[in-house]
Amino acid sequence: MTVQFFEIPLVCLALLSACTPLPAEKKPAQNTASPPVATEVRNSSPNLITLKFDKEISADPANFMLVPEVGISAVECHGNTVDVYPAQDLSAGEEYFIKGTVQDSKSNSTSFGMTFFGYNPDLPHLVINEFTTNGSGKHPDTVELYVLKGGNAAGITMFGGTKTTFQDKYIMPKVQLKKGDYVLIHLKPQGIETEVDELVRKNEAQGYDSSDTAWDFWVQGGSGLSGNNGAVTLYTNPYGELMDAAIYTNRTSESDANYRGFGSAKFMLQADEIVEAGGWVIAGDEITPEDCIVSSDSTATRSICRTSVSDDTGSKEDWHTVPTSKFSFGKENCDEIYIKK
Repeated sequence: MTVQFFEIPLVCLALLSACTPLPAEKKPAQNTASPPVATEVRNSSPNLITLKFDKEISADPANFMLVPEVGISAVECHGNTVDVYPAQDLSAGEEYFIKGTVQDSKSNSTSFGMTFFGYNPDLPHLVINEFTTNGSGKHPDTVELYVLKGGNAAGITMFGGTKTTFQDKYIMPKVQLKKGDYVLIHLKPQGIETEVDELVRKNEAQGYDSSDTAWDFWVQGGSGLSGNNGAVTLYTNPYGELMDAAIYTNRTSESDANYRGFGSAKFMLQADEIVEAGGWVIAGDEITPEDCIVSSDSTATRSICRTSVSDDTGSKEDWHTVPTSKFSFGKENCDEIYIKK
């Protein structure tokens, strides 16, 4: 038996049961030594977890476990998928770990472990509404979300970047949001005691650019957004579906010959990922810097704002840079546009 470790997007350990080597003049049957590979975990209801593998498999329910341990009532195999039924409903937005062992028709077995977040049946509808990327000491980088439809924010995740490549992220706790609420995510807190996540009241926290009219949350140890070139994204959970995005840059297609003018492979791939997920509207077949929000004039107090009358077209047309000191975290956006003198 050979032990093999590998990664899929959600952290797996694979155990490969290989056949005894055959004499040199013989060749093993094709695919007989290839174990099943776990490719996806989905939690589409509070009491159902679906695992997907790259081939048909079978499984013994006794070989499955959930952490935190909530018990498993049944495990059903359907071709290359496995439906796992927890003994009790999983909590919305809570992190879980499922592990188990499956085998294919050739008796090749795989032991796996995958992280996922409990299904949230009451997701609010949020949009990225305002942000600063060139923060100062007293006005650190901040992202404002606006609530179009109320619900439970548990598990919703904001990334400075995307879910596959990011420099900062924040997973929202269980807090009930109402239509018209503002949510502020502070990316570079001072680390003081009053920078607390507000779970009950909007006036519990104090810190730079906190607001008594918004829900304040803090990315402890955060490094801030990526200067003039980057993305802010919002997902249903850290591994979930894209809810909203904003891509910004001070570059053009002519900035350099590589990476379509984006300046780095990392930024270009982030932009491609967002477009592929349906999070950004572009003019051509592939995104260019000209499709993005222009960040050249943004400063610590000249925020990048969604226009208050925007219908959320998912494009740069929804956005503008406000004049100096017209940033408006926790209240209605300013529609004035900064004009360079």
